[in-house]
Amino acid sequence: MPREIRLGAADMVIQRVEADVSREEVAAAIAPLLSNATICMRWPALWIAQARRNVFLVRYDLMARDWGEASAANAEARMEEFVQLGFLTERPGQAERTVEYSLTEAGAQYLSGVIEPGRRPRFCAPAERRLVEITDMEWGEYPCGTLRVRFSHVSDTWPSWARTEATRERLAGSWPAVGAPAQGSVSLGRIWYARASLPVGFQNGALMSACYDSSRRQIVGDDLNLTVQEIE
Repeated sequence: MPREIRLGAADMVIQRVEADVSREEVAAAIAPLLSNATICMRWPALWIAQARRNVFLVRYDLMARDWGEASAANAEARMEEFVQLGFLTERPGQAERTVEYSLTEAGAQYLSGVIEPGRRPRFCAPAERRLVEITDMEWGEYPCGTLRVRFSHVSDTWPSWARTEATRERLAGSWPAVGAPAQGSVSLGRIWYARASLPVGFQNGALMSACYDSSRRQIVGDDLNLTVQEIE
């Protein structure tokens, strides 16, 4: 345990990762990052006439008039895909080519962003990847730790929510094929907390990808990179 923690001089310390750290411990730190990784799918541009909480009305008629029929049809097909994935429900609006959508429980859980005119939120659903092997470890000063780890990761099947052929085709264009390993990287540090500040469920001294914001004096995220793209 760092001296600053023992003496009560700090609430949290990010310690350098020792040179003899085991690959087993490193793999155990990466596994939950992979299990929490997501695949993000951006919504199309929409003409949203009304939005309240998890319900919103889309005017495809006005989209066709002002943006062109192709734009409206493509957006309508994309939103129908989200309905088939179970992220949205739909019902016809009062006017022709208007649709009222509601977020399902899964859709609300995976939503990232705000539903309002001019915004394009995303659905970020579990990627369901697993670690294959650690391919390299390098010590230095990195954005979120002092040990940079390169590794390979894979998905043995399509994500459980990717039930439609259209979605699987989109995934195939941005993510590795099922069963095909891809490369990833992350930086790790060893994190220690004072007893009063220890987060519930956190093992003191564990390895963690910790991007520290000095102005806010807190960890604000990680730098896990799976070398894949967001899906449009």
